[in-house]
Amino acid sequence: MKRRERILYLLPACILIVAFFIFPLCYLIYVSFFEWNGLGPMVYVGWENFKAVFTDPEFAIAVKNTIVWMCAALIVHIPFGLLLALMLNRKPRGWKFFRVMYFIPNVISTTAVAFLWYFIYHVDVGLLNNVLKAVGLGELAHPWLNDPGSALIANMVPFMMYVGLTMIIFMTQLATVPGELYEAAVVDGATGIQVDLKVYLPLMKPAVITNIMLNLAFCLRTFEYPFLMTGGGPAYATTNLSLYIYKEMTGANRYGRSMVAGLATVALGMAVMIFVTLLQRERRRSREK
Repeated sequence: MKRRERILYLLPACILIVAFFIFPLCYLIYVSFFEWNGLGPMVYVGWENFKAVFTDPEFAIAVKNTIVWMCAALIVHIPFGLLLALMLNRKPRGWKFFRVMYFIPNVISTTAVAFLWYFIYHVDVGLLNNVLKAVGLGELAHPWLNDPGSALIANMVPFMMYVGLTMIIFMTQLATVPGELYEAAVVDGATGIQVDLKVYLPLMKPAVITNIMLNLAFCLRTFEYPFLMTGGGPAYATTNLSLYIYKEMTGANRYGRSMVAGLATVALGMAVMIFVTLLQRERRRSREK
């Protein structure tokens, strides 16, 4: 393929990247140095927006909560999706039905899911508290969304409904594993768990990397759950970076500060991408050895 042809093939993607990432990022950096309410003239304030945001206690809480979301994805969501994939890969009775059922939540709007779980957690009419009372465990009834100690965890629970996509990616990777490897392991007397640990898991690193990237990206842009279920409260206990940006922009009309928070989110996302890239590079090196 000639050089000119390669450039023509890459040109549409380059135009999209410049139009929808590079240009908005440059504008983000530009506005972050101004005080602006979105309508009137912009007033240059230098680094004042950065100082105000980085010394804001609510911003620190938002960063911490976003990192907690990302850790939950790595520690709970991805391993759970892997476990489901390994279980369904054995093709038990009804495995196709369960595969579909686990994936269905991924086609439901996150807004609808957030409202659903809001009413499940509701103090008075919520399903969870009423079920606890009905089975004689009324002492466990709790204002799940109104308590700073439980609100963040309650916000993250609906995220587990989307484990189906993670599971499907793992199952796709499992489908590429040669059947001869499984048969050889069985002939050698390996149990089902040993096959999973010694045969399947070492060959699933590409799917692990993909799921890490997708889940961390989802956690970075999560907005519906804290916004609709708790509004970022109580006492900022569920505020994350996406919601902090929204509050600064539309609630306080401080566009400059919201742009600074946006830059922090971009920086965190780039750190995640570097982390994933290093994992992929390490995988290639280990494979070459």
